[in-house]
Amino acid sequence: MPYGALYIGCKEHLDPAGTGSFYNEGEADIVTQQVLNLVHCGVSPTAIAVQSPYIAQVQLLREKLEEYPELSAVEVSTIDSFQGREADAVIISMVRSNPLGAVGFLGDSRRISVAITRARKHVAVVCDTSTICQSTFLARLLRHIRRYGQVKHVAPGSLDGVSGLGFSQPTLPSIG
Repeated sequence: MPYGALYIGCKEHLDPAGTGSFYNEGEADIVTQQVLNLVHCGVSPTAIAVQSPYIAQVQLLREKLEEYPELSAVEVSTIDSFQGREADAVIISMVRSNPLGAVGFLGDSRRISVAITRARKHVAVVCDTSTICQSTFLARLLRHIRRYGQVKHVAPGSLDGVSGLGFSQPTLPSIG
């Protein structure tokens, strides 16, 4: 199963509505671009799920994806509400990005393990690696991704259409 992780130098923000939830606009932009790239490569929007542990991020992601009518069938939900279901492609927005390395409940290995295993064919973890690596469990996850998948580094403001993440049409193995 292809794995991927992305670094973005964007900061988390506390939901101004007072919910105690966090959101990260930079990650939301990266996730939107990743969804567009998957669809461009032939993945059906109905086969894509976007997850985040934070409801404020889920709401932001829904707003961003609504800007693209062709993405209306992409499911966006919290990690907890997606439990028990699967999708061909899963994109997880971790949200947390701060100089203290505070990851909150992202350090709960059970919750993140369930999120990662919801993908049948492709999983992408969008995160600030410098924050996430402060958790022993998440640092191990990122080492696993580096070893068996790909890590793409994306600087804030570097996305310019489809070219920002460098994805290309998937190649299928030849038979025979």
